[in-house]
Amino acid sequence: MSWKMRAVALPLAAASLIGTVMASAPLGGVGAQTVDVASSALVAVATNPYPADSVAVGYTQRAKWTIDVLRDNRPMLTACNHGNLSTDGGHTSDSYHYSGNAGDCYAGNTPGQKPGPIDTDQLQRAANFSVDNAGPLKVQQVIWNNRIWTWPRRSEGWRDYGHACSGACSSTEITLAHYDHVHVSIARPGDGR
Repeated sequence: MSWKMRAVALPLAAASLIGTVMASAPLGGVGAQTVDVASSALVAVATNPYPADSVAVGYTQRAKWTIDVLRDNRPMLTACNHGNLSTDGGHTSDSYHYSGNAGDCYAGNTPGQKPGPIDTDQLQRAANFSVDNAGPLKVQQVIWNNRIWTWPRRSEGWRDYGHACSGACSSTEITLAHYDHVHVSIARPGDGR
């Protein structure tokens, strides 16, 4: 896919030369936003071109596009999976996973175990990137580190997710609280986006 359809990152030298002028100028054509995702680069994110949809297997085109952009801009993510799960997958009945509109992203850590500092940093950056670009990426919710951010309540920022465990957490508790992965849901039919 070309950068006009997904994203383009500027090398540090180019970002330094362009400075704050670039921060206010969109890149990538109509509908793109420029955001500072790290001190080392500026990234332009184009608007997701696919309509809201549901699928029985895998990701919707909209979700795949967004997950690809996330992986392109956060290359330390080692896996983003679960585009569509069976309804006995342990998620709530209205999970975005069941329509192919959600992915769970890991950064080298083992599912069910809290990540170390480097993986935690990468997962936090992935969560921030998803929230910072939620408009053009059509992100509906992000869950990470027992916190949730949702598009309809975006003015409230990150909120408590309510699955914290006290003391030593079991692997199930770690996963339920999203300590081991970043969950990204993409707007589906009925979300109005």
